[in-house]
Amino acid sequence: MAASSNKPIQYEDRYCLFLDILGFKEVVEQSAQPKTTALMGSKRIHPGGIYFSLKQIARTLNYRASLASVTGRSKRSSRVMTQFSDSVVVSYRAGEEGGLATMLYDVLHLQLALVQRGLLIRGAITRGLLHHDSDFVFGPALNEAVELEKVAMYPRVIVDRDLLTAAGISTAQIVKSGESALRTTASLVAQDLDGLFYVDYFAVRPEDFSDEWSALCEYLIGLREVIKGLAAKRQPSLRMKHSWLRQKFNQIAEPLEKSKFTSLGTYRVPADEEDHILNIVPFR
Repeated sequence: MAASSNKPIQYEDRYCLFLDILGFKEVVEQSAQPKTTALMGSKRIHPGGIYFSLKQIARTLNYRASLASVTGRSKRSSRVMTQFSDSVVVSYRAGEEGGLATMLYDVLHLQLALVQRGLLIRGAITRGLLHHDSDFVFGPALNEAVELEKVAMYPRVIVDRDLLTAAGISTAQIVKSGESALRTTASLVAQDLDGLFYVDYFAVRPEDFSDEWSALCEYLIGLREVIKGLAAKRQPSLRMKHSWLRQKFNQIAEPLEKSKFTSLGTYRVPADEEDHILNIVPFR
């Protein structure tokens, strides 16, 4: 709800997610040209596609109005979302049970949804003082998230190391999370070569798609197409993003190919999906 004029405006301790939709400005500019459609990667996006992509973001980030508590009862979520052009801000009260884990799941599900539309995102998650209501969002936590988003460089949403430590997630847990058969908060995060932690949308699991292997395959095939579409770009910044994406994708695709397309991570590929998954090949 918007802040009442009689109620003093105060900062809260909140988790803050700032996202930027990569290439969005170019897509919008191209979509406005007569008899043309916008291009992002290998996906052709027209104005209607842009509109529904923005609706997808709103649906994904507003899908849950309440959270389950330890008592088994549900309580209203403190989540607030603000979207403007190519940027999105989402926040939760830091004291809310499972706030960081919920934020990480939100980011993962958004990345999975937008890849299907040929869109990639970059961003950062911080914690600090923030005012966020249905009208305005401002505060040191947002300032920090905006600055960290610039540091992210690649299509990734980085997570401040201190947040992970405070949530009891260690680097060792993140490294070993790939060995677990269950989705854990640690398994949502990976550590990059530059030491930064980010929400991992490459090492996906069947449960991310309600155990629908066909949907998992379609996602990875779609991700490969988005990466492939960036290969023709000449701008140095896009070529750098392309190289990063190729490397991350190959870390998933090469072991899959080595297993003769029978194993994805710790999961056995169902026999009826073996032909489908043959399309998830590494970049050469």
